[in-house]
Amino acid sequence: MKLALISPKGVAMGTNKENQSTAEIYEDLNGIESLKELMSCANSPLLTIAAIVEDYFEEITYIDEEIESIPSEGDYDIVAMSFMTQQASRAFELAEIFKARGSYLVCGGMHPTNSPEETLQYFDTVFIGEGEITWIEFIKDYKRNNPKQIYKNTHVIDMETVPTPKFELLKMDKYRTIPIQISRGCPHNCEFCASTKVYGPKYRHKSVEKVMKEIEIVKSLKKNPHIYFTDDNMLVNRSFSLELLDAMKGGGFRWMTHTDISLADYDEVLGKLFDSGCRKLVIGFESINPDSLKNIEKWKYNRLTSYGESIQKIQSYGVGVWGTFIVGLDNDDKSVFQRVVDFTNDNNLYGAMISVPTPFPGSGFYSRLEEEKRILSKHWGSYTLWNVVIKPAQMTVEELREGFKYTLEQIYSKEAVAKRMEYFKNVYTNMRK
Repeated sequence: MKLALISPKGVAMGTNKENQSTAEIYEDLNGIESLKELMSCANSPLLTIAAIVEDYFEEITYIDEEIESIPSEGDYDIVAMSFMTQQASRAFELAEIFKARGSYLVCGGMHPTNSPEETLQYFDTVFIGEGEITWIEFIKDYKRNNPKQIYKNTHVIDMETVPTPKFELLKMDKYRTIPIQISRGCPHNCEFCASTKVYGPKYRHKSVEKVMKEIEIVKSLKKNPHIYFTDDNMLVNRSFSLELLDAMKGGGFRWMTHTDISLADYDEVLGKLFDSGCRKLVIGFESINPDSLKNIEKWKYNRLTSYGESIQKIQSYGVGVWGTFIVGLDNDDKSVFQRVVDFTNDNNLYGAMISVPTPFPGSGFYSRLEEEKRILSKHWGSYTLWNVVIKPAQMTVEELREGFKYTLEQIYSKEAVAKRMEYFKNVYTNMRK
């Protein structure tokens, strides 16, 4: 049997007007190489699926539509896709193409897990949640000509049982960054987040030995790789973090990941990050408006007054903080744009990812806005985090669009980028001293 694993295109899949507006904004920004690194990454779950089912197929092909075209021809018994909401519109188009070629269509990931009924209009089988157990069940049923429409995971997957992803399927020279998943689960419950429906709140991690094995495989395939640990909150378990950072010390690669601001409380972990190869951390600040943050997640609200001090402390160890912010939340008026600009520049954040409120299916945010009839579009290709798809509470749609553009332009102006570069030059000078 032949299996095609496809990651559908998710960038520039909005309306023509949205795509043009996005292109115009980003072509004028300065110093966004790190942002490109963060966004140009392979689909890690598909590589894991390849390892789970490799004994059942004579041929497995990995296709990433962000770096290559879909083959005009291809005889695959099964076509499997994994996708987030912004990729869903394109995934449905691809499903129709491959169904016409006679392939059996299956999918999983964030959007199928949270919208299985819609997804079944296009796919033969949908996986809900983690797939380590259910994929084997599906293959056995498929070979008996009796596959189910839905396979729902009901187990907490032991990360030690997750096989090593088939990194060798990647066209390594096409990627800036290679993904590795160390852990699953996040203890926070942000209103806008849909990932807890897939991985849950319980933090689970692979052993240090298993992680290092995966890193070594990546290093054997790509010289001096930049690794993106795709975990929702990688450094939340401090004892595990210390052991892993010691193992990665002097490993000949650089890496980034997601964590939360409480990392600033743990000097011993901070002291090991730089030598382990860490250069960037993505931290979800979400909002600097107290009223907005309180409605998103109370744990983060309680940390708000120490955001600036925590950023300075983390970055003093030579690790840049990428802050993520949502502008245009229900408690935000038009002053939020300048406030985010000032906060980012005053605190010398290494970078910032600015987004507009986006109601991903499966999130509490989606349920609330659906009830309030404030969702303006369900064209999933527009759900990129920078296209306005809801009716804001305290501004117009156009004011949110213009404010989003203004925020990015100010943060990534030549002057702001030069100021950040000078700041980090001083940080590294002090570290050498």
